[in-house]
Amino acid sequence: MNITKNQLLTYTAILFTGLLFGWLIFGGSHEVNSHEGHDHQTTTEDGEEVWTCSMHPSVREDGPGSCPICGMDLIPASSEEIEENDYSMVMTQASMNLADIQTTPVIRKIPRKEIHLPGRVAVDERRISYVTAHFEGRIQNVKIDYTGATITEGEVMATIYSPELVSAQRELLEAVRVRDRNPGLYESAVRKFKLWEFTDEQIQHIIDSGEVMRNMEILSPVNGYVMERNVVDEQHVMEGTVIYEVANLDHLWVTLEAYEEDLNWLSEGSSIEFKTRSNPGRTYQASVDYIDPTFDPQSRTIKVRANVENGDHSLRPDMLVSGRLMANMQDEKLMVPASAVLWTGPRSLVYVKDQTTETPRFEVKEVELGSRAGDYYVIEEGLEEGQQVVFNGAFRLDSEMQLADRFSMMNRQPGSGAMPVHDHGAGEMEMDDQEMEQDTDNHSGHEQEEKDHESHSDLLMEEDLETIVPDYLQLREALTNDDFGKARLLMEMFSEEAFSDIEDLREEFKVISEMLVERVEEEGYDGELYKHYCPMYEGGSNWISDREEIENPFYGNEMHDCGETVETL
Repeated sequence: MNITKNQLLTYTAILFTGLLFGWLIFGGSHEVNSHEGHDHQTTTEDGEEVWTCSMHPSVREDGPGSCPICGMDLIPASSEEIEENDYSMVMTQASMNLADIQTTPVIRKIPRKEIHLPGRVAVDERRISYVTAHFEGRIQNVKIDYTGATITEGEVMATIYSPELVSAQRELLEAVRVRDRNPGLYESAVRKFKLWEFTDEQIQHIIDSGEVMRNMEILSPVNGYVMERNVVDEQHVMEGTVIYEVANLDHLWVTLEAYEEDLNWLSEGSSIEFKTRSNPGRTYQASVDYIDPTFDPQSRTIKVRANVENGDHSLRPDMLVSGRLMANMQDEKLMVPASAVLWTGPRSLVYVKDQTTETPRFEVKEVELGSRAGDYYVIEEGLEEGQQVVFNGAFRLDSEMQLADRFSMMNRQPGSGAMPVHDHGAGEMEMDDQEMEQDTDNHSGHEQEEKDHESHSDLLMEEDLETIVPDYLQLREALTNDDFGKARLLMEMFSEEAFSDIEDLREEFKVISEMLVERVEEEGYDGELYKHYCPMYEGGSNWISDREEIENPFYGNEMHDCGETVETL
């Protein structure tokens, strides 16, 4: 086919026009997209791209590679990240998902707490009657001859012979004969018998019979049970001797033990529910009528007393009970979940999410704790209503802050070199030989501290609690018994460091305990554990035990009972 010159020019123009439009559409958009892609990446002053780790945002490298902490592949850092400081941490959404970090708002409501109080049933001291000898004599014909006997008011307990009683009967009969002429003498004679606690019927029987009785009956003054029997047949008693002790068990006391942290929740008039071991399906009701003003120095508890009706006599003195009290504070308080608080004894930390940016940023706040209300803590100072606090993953976030040498649970001096910072950027200062040697020593110490921390984290964060807790409990028991050999052997499961004495072991045990307490509180444990607290060891130290009674691992036999039970885990 022949193509004319005009057709050739036309085809050439069409092809050129198509190429031009294609370049404008595809080539131009490629430049724009390429430029837009780099707008979201951070570069150094020299124009080099910055790479970071999705799990450890504190890492900053000038090129792709592996994270020096966890070994993950580095990714380009975003220029939209919020600037960090010694009290904050910026994370990617991917790292948040991997760490399972969850937040919840700070709420304001009336704190409510369920308090569990162990105790026992006791006799109401106000309902105990003492049968006493008001004159010297000899006990005869003992009717109630064993402790625990049931007795009713007016029932004969024993008889008594007394020369003084015989003389008093004669005076009474004489006074009856001259009653009309000397009524005062008669009243005086009758009053003596009433002071000796003889009944009107007994007095009238003497008057009606007109004869002196050699033995007179001792009657029970109340209905109840014989708690004490102090006489036998033919026993001689002196004036003031307590012959019987009788208690009315229709009304009893329940004496309960409350821990110091629960004292602010208790008040007279509060209603308490409790159960006994003999009948766990039945719930009894009682009301608090007395709170002991002093603490028991051994158990560090305070006595709480409640009144309970016992008309059916199903409760017996000295029965063990488990009490439960639902208490409310009067005013509304700021509250956060207990798992949001990292508690080290003297300090309490909470991680707060920055709500002003879409980029996940968390800031550590030191707060003043109030009382614990169930699964929540009252916050007295340090937070505001509506702030988002981390309630799941706080310990993981705190561990990252420690690795970045920022303010954290174990690091109160951010930027001091307590933890190594992986910063390989430009601007490193040259050092002379002396400074280099000193820095090398410090770096070695920091590396060892990081190694110890990571060894703890590997075990306490990766292994199952069912595996860790039994070994930990054996270690606690060995330290409690001052068994250095066994404790050192067990510590090898948690740390590779060599320990020369038991005090070094106890310092290491404190660190392990704090980490384990945090994990058990976050994840829970299939079994009953108790969180104990010693206020004296290094400003306050926690540990976990499978027994409620205090056995202090930090002081051993020196102060075996020092401490208190904080909560049941």
